[in-house]
Amino acid sequence: MIDWKAILRRTLGLILFLVFLIAALAAALLAPYFLAALSANTFLLTVISVASFGLLLWIGVKAASAIAMLAIAKRSAALLAGTFAALFLAALYFAILRPSGSHFPDVIPYANTRFWTLSTGSVLAYSEFDPPAGMQVKPEAIVYLHGGPGVRQGPFDQEIYGSLAAAGFRVFLFDQAGSGLSAFLPHLRDYTIARSVDDLEGVRQQIGVDKMILIGHSWGSTLAALYMAKYPGHVAKVVFHSPGAIWHVEQALSSVDYSRTAAGKFSLPAPRLLAALLLRERNPDAAENLVPQKEAEMLVVPSFRKTLGTVVCKGDLSKLPPDLIAATAGSENPGVNPYVLQELIPATEDPGGDPHVALRANRTPAILLYPECNYLPWADVVDYRHTFSNLRVYYIPRAGHYIQFEQPELLKSVILAFLLNQPDPIPAHSGDTDPRISR
Repeated sequence: MIDWKAILRRTLGLILFLVFLIAALAAALLAPYFLAALSANTFLLTVISVASFGLLLWIGVKAASAIAMLAIAKRSAALLAGTFAALFLAALYFAILRPSGSHFPDVIPYANTRFWTLSTGSVLAYSEFDPPAGMQVKPEAIVYLHGGPGVRQGPFDQEIYGSLAAAGFRVFLFDQAGSGLSAFLPHLRDYTIARSVDDLEGVRQQIGVDKMILIGHSWGSTLAALYMAKYPGHVAKVVFHSPGAIWHVEQALSSVDYSRTAAGKFSLPAPRLLAALLLRERNPDAAENLVPQKEAEMLVVPSFRKTLGTVVCKGDLSKLPPDLIAATAGSENPGVNPYVLQELIPATEDPGGDPHVALRANRTPAILLYPECNYLPWADVVDYRHTFSNLRVYYIPRAGHYIQFEQPELLKSVILAFLLNQPDPIPAHSGDTDPRISR
């Protein structure tokens, strides 16, 4: 005769065990996350994780055996919980704790790479392009600010902006602190808005000019605006290329639209890097103790590679520069530091640092270039228009986030006309209406 009561008790016991197993996994992940605010010691956080898992599972074994009316000795329950805890520790080690390797390749320098040591203490890699011999050099130097934050200036940036030297400008492109070939800052907490702005002022002092012409791409536009809020007298002109939001960048990024781009399927970072990025929210020191900055640069490459299609229009993947594809296709270190982005973007949510009030009084000549397939919201353009009183907006058709990939000559001609006070090659866009609405 079938003992249905025994079957029911054992089924309930098994269900209860599975519930405790899930709870143990949750505790093992959440306990070190929250306790990281108190300690950056990776070993201690690991012990807490495994102990939380083992303790809850031991309670689960005892509770499940009681419901199932199975006689399990304390020693057997502890052995079973300990075995599961050991398996959990092994999985934790191979998925998260195990270092990716002992050696990571250095970022490859360009032929014209040199270094500044700024008054802030930052060591920045830069490239300089000078006017042809015998040409009169203009007093304002062009300084290009790359996006990200956390990426670097690329050969494709040097090609388009370095060519402006032929018009008589000294042109400087540099990797922002912690990115590319520039030195890592000692602690993740050192990557701040104030440090980035002061680094740019340090760059101005290094190149020895009173006023710069700033060209900011994406995040670089945000940095240009933040610099102008603090040092309005040191910018002669500014170009905002596919600009990021002036402030509340994280909020603006929630409105990105990849529908016009060649974006493929995105993916989460490797579990080890994902764990470090989550720990960073609680304690940046704990994140860096788990995954140092140089290792993070390599771990982010696979997921970074899958974002390349976002910077060109749908159907234009072939327009991506071969060197950009090559830099993310193998074992090369492209110099992308995910921690820099994670530290700087949330900092723009602080209402105390909002630069809008200071910028509304700014009369610096400015242009903004917005491409048709840009994934960043048009609302950011409207904000720039209402903030900078001396701004002209240009809509660039059939181009993505990096305009030079699909419309290099148009990008160059619009910028040169602005810098040299020549007639516009294309009419400026008037009004706040998104020009893509009617298309």
